[in-house]
Amino acid sequence: MAITLNSKTYNFVGYDRNGVSVYQETSAGVPTGFSYLTCRVFPASGKEPAKVRWRLTMPVVAAADTEFVPAGTVLRTYEYDEGRVNIAANGTSAERTDFSARIISLVSTAQYIATYTTLVQPSS
Repeated sequence: MAITLNSKTYNFVGYDRNGVSVYQETSAGVPTGFSYLTCRVFPASGKEPAKVRWRLTMPVVAAADTEFVPAGTVLRTYEYDEGRVNIAANGTSAERTDFSARIISLVSTAQYIATYTTLVQPSS
């Protein structure tokens, strides 16, 4: 099942080699601009508590060739990782608004809520 964050659709593409659920948003048109959403649920074991890890990355790429960079070059990246957020120093207000809206959308999705309430990792 796809997850929509601030009108951007993240399609489930499978699991990586570490068993992490991977979702991909491709509206940038070039692979360097694809945005990824990942999740991994670690069940409790022994005295260790269960852990839930969500990560969202949003690269911003050059839309056209310039004298300094070719189109598709990553200019900056925004990242939400386990509740920590990295905001690009040279980012624009529109980019920060979009990214914060994606995070707000994420935490209100059924998949996000289920990872904490049922400890079930999202898939498809």
